[in-house]
Amino acid sequence: MKLFYRNKFWLSLFIILFSFVKVNSQNSFSLLEELKLVENKFDVKFSYVISNVENIQLQEKISDISTLNEILTSINSNTFLTATKIDERFISIAPKLDNIKICGYLFDKDAKPINNASIIVSGKFYGTISSDRGAFTLENLKISDNLEFRYLGYKSIVKNVNALISPISDCIKLTMIEEEFVLNEIFIKNYITNSLSKLKDGMVQLDTKNFNILSGQVEPDLLQTSQILPGVESPNESISNINVRKGVSDQNVIFWDNIKMYNPTHFFGLISAINPNLTKKISIIKNGTSAKYNDGVSSTILLETDNNLQKKLSGGIGANFISYDGFITVPVNDKLELKTSFRNSSNNWFYTPAYKAYFNKTFQNSAVGTNTSNSNFSFYDVNVSLLYNLNPSNHLKVNYIKINNDLNYFESEGSNLADKIKQNSDAIGFTYNSKINSKTKAEVSGYHAKYSLLSNNYQNNQQQLTIQENEVLENSIKATLNYTLNDYLNLETGYQLNETGVLSRTNVNDPLYNRVQRSVMINHSAFSEAKYTDNLWFIRAGIRFNYFDKINQTTIEPRINVSYTFNKNLNFNAQFETKSQYTSQVIDYLDDFLGVETRRWVMADENIPLIKSEQFSVGSTFKKNTFLIDLSLFRKNITGVLISGQGFQNQVQNKRLNGEQKSTGLEVLLNQRSKKTEFWLSYTLSTSDLLFKPIAENYFPGNNDIRHSSTIGFNFHFNERLNTSISGIIKSGKPFTPINKEQETTQNGNFTVVNYAALNAERLKAYSRVDFSINYLLLKKQTIQSNLKFGILNVLNKEQTLDTYYVVDQNDSSKATEINIKSLAFTPNLSLRVAF
Repeated sequence: MKLFYRNKFWLSLFIILFSFVKVNSQNSFSLLEELKLVENKFDVKFSYVISNVENIQLQEKISDISTLNEILTSINSNTFLTATKIDERFISIAPKLDNIKICGYLFDKDAKPINNASIIVSGKFYGTISSDRGAFTLENLKISDNLEFRYLGYKSIVKNVNALISPISDCIKLTMIEEEFVLNEIFIKNYITNSLSKLKDGMVQLDTKNFNILSGQVEPDLLQTSQILPGVESPNESISNINVRKGVSDQNVIFWDNIKMYNPTHFFGLISAINPNLTKKISIIKNGTSAKYNDGVSSTILLETDNNLQKKLSGGIGANFISYDGFITVPVNDKLELKTSFRNSSNNWFYTPAYKAYFNKTFQNSAVGTNTSNSNFSFYDVNVSLLYNLNPSNHLKVNYIKINNDLNYFESEGSNLADKIKQNSDAIGFTYNSKINSKTKAEVSGYHAKYSLLSNNYQNNQQQLTIQENEVLENSIKATLNYTLNDYLNLETGYQLNETGVLSRTNVNDPLYNRVQRSVMINHSAFSEAKYTDNLWFIRAGIRFNYFDKINQTTIEPRINVSYTFNKNLNFNAQFETKSQYTSQVIDYLDDFLGVETRRWVMADENIPLIKSEQFSVGSTFKKNTFLIDLSLFRKNITGVLISGQGFQNQVQNKRLNGEQKSTGLEVLLNQRSKKTEFWLSYTLSTSDLLFKPIAENYFPGNNDIRHSSTIGFNFHFNERLNTSISGIIKSGKPFTPINKEQETTQNGNFTVVNYAALNAERLKAYSRVDFSINYLLLKKQTIQSNLKFGILNVLNKEQTLDTYYVVDQNDSSKATEINIKSLAFTPNLSLRVAF
């Protein structure tokens, strides 16, 4: 499917991008490059070990010095190197010392000492921390070493050992600059675990670098981890069906480095396809979203890769019972860095217990079934990130991601004809940041994303072939201008252009049938917001204007986020937002993809309404020492809800209606920490009701109306090497629609159908599950680290029903057969990872 505006879009994209690029003079010069210039200028040859000189930056160009002797003197004076003439042509360069000692002091911009900052030797696993006076000392360093200075809330500094020479004293003084977002953000560190933080605006962030252990997981699955938060859950254990405050999954928008992801999962929704080795953090926004973000009437999830150059070659490899992967970071030079990762399913070699459990969960009650011998399923993903720092004020990031799921199913042994289903996501995007002056910043970002779902299904003794396809193409460009009036007040404004195309196609060869639906939407958006922060207040108020050309509709979306800190222990917050989205998913059980993937994307048009939401929430957080209690109350109303997107498998599953949803709830989190333990208890009390007036005059419980949901967890850190985690989930049963037991089936014209009772009139039994993990640090050296993790999902192997529906009995048309969707069985997993 081709988009009409594509060529114009990319032309305008590059015009805007390059209009922001400014060529500024360099602040430092590579010694390695300067030596090459000197060689050509004076017809000499330098002899050196490349690792001793490749990371050294000079403040002045030595190639501009008029005489060779003065150049050698400059090298000897300004570096930890000694340049010595061997003869008239050859010059040796060697370190002055084999073991270098560095000392210094760390200060903030107000010249106050920074204590407990981490000073780490890049690419190695040792370092030190700064004292109360900001002092630090490191010994046994090499001239090739880079030191990284880190402190929460401040920009990291990376310096080569040679750059840490003070011209006026033995110890250098360094100034660390605060991150520009810190004043408004960090409120609680160690929120539940040491890898989670809660910000003043209510956003919760997961830092993957600090991720240690979480029950049931052997890898930091970013989307699975989000479910430990109150108000975030999956009714069917699938992360592709995560509900945030009762909003269904397609009402969550996921951005990976400003790229919208239409399917960030593997195994048809059971595991995340976003590689955590390149992703630095994940942020979850339930309400009070910034006006610069579109879509996601229920939540916004941000996945971000690292923006800092590492200056050192690093990487790692790992494998578990589901997949194997690798990643590497390659500093091309002092301004350019390449990061890449891959992951591939491990069933090409053998079937593990974890793979079989995931396979059975995914393909139960589908055409594929649970027999792996007749099927071939595989998945892989590739991530590439390119960072380029033009100069200290201008930075460019380019990202590419590919996600692939591929299933071939042979209906009979020896058959050459295979049913196929392919689910792919491809996206490429860029983000360009420019610091125009001390108060003004600009950002331009854009992406091209493609999602496709294709299936070939042979039926009637392989005489009939049905081809089905669902495809989404999206182009986007956004420009933002940020102006800081003073230390407290910040203004941001911008414009975004989205072009989205959706294709749905069904083709049957016998009898000949072809149905094609194409839709293209142009969405123009303008947004502005003001943000005020001080020691007590955080206030962000903004507005977003949207125009949708295909349906000729305009929306005005006010958003406000307020937080007040009474003292260091107590905080109060309130949020309000209105949002809209023009793409959604419908579920079609009559026209599904082999019974495996039933969801397809559709777009708002004359028959499908624009989805709109209003949400209000208030909350309070109390923290004293290591104890935390967090409370929130919310109310959410959504209009334009499609009944075909709710997952009904009863008398309304084939209807095309739109209605509304209202949800209310209370979220509670208790957390107690000590040096060796982390305990948390989360509880959500909520309701979710639907109204579709053509079929019901009153609200009735939605499919995700799980009234009570609770998670309790405990982490124990035995020592530096050994950690364990155990948690339990218990929640009330979800609603389902029973049959009329007096007459289980009925006639609908020439067809016999199930005779259902009232919609969602009964509930399943309560759901519970226990998970466990253990992590052991096998090896910790200066340049290499290895971890072994073992985890179990559903430790008690408790079989539970996640959903129930009925079909007409094939042997007795007067009876209905009950079909139950079962939970994931006992699932052990083992992970071995080596990082360097």
